[in-house]
Amino acid sequence: VQRERRGGGLRRGRRGAMRVILFQDRFADKVRDGSKRQTIRKTARCKPGDILSLRRWKGKPYRSKQEILREAVCSAVTPVEINSFGADIIGDVFIHCPDTLARSDGFIGWPEMRDWFSETHGLPFNGFVIEW
Repeated sequence: VQRERRGGGLRRGRRGAMRVILFQDRFADKVRDGSKRQTIRKTARCKPGDILSLRRWKGKPYRSKQEILREAVCSAVTPVEINSFGADIIGDVFIHCPDTLARSDGFIGWPEMRDWFSETHGLPFNGFVIEW
């Protein structure tokens, strides 16, 4: 049995693999109440069926405890490219309604999400949509 490693490691037990995903404070309430049903990350550190422990830092990162916002089962991991025009699911088609993707990710709409990714990661951004 592997125990959870500090800051987002893997724990194996009776329920299978557990992955820790940390969120900024701005997304914590949306994760907790279930209105945020996915996250977009640079790397896919999980696969469908994994248990996700969705958390935030209670105080200063790495110097405080983590608060568990909720646990969920990963339902899908999909490669995505986000650019200034919209989002492409890799190997599939262009997302014609990026507002739906943005709202599922905890943003008000596409313009807010596009601007956040542009400022935080730069565009184009290639990563993975992790759904639960």
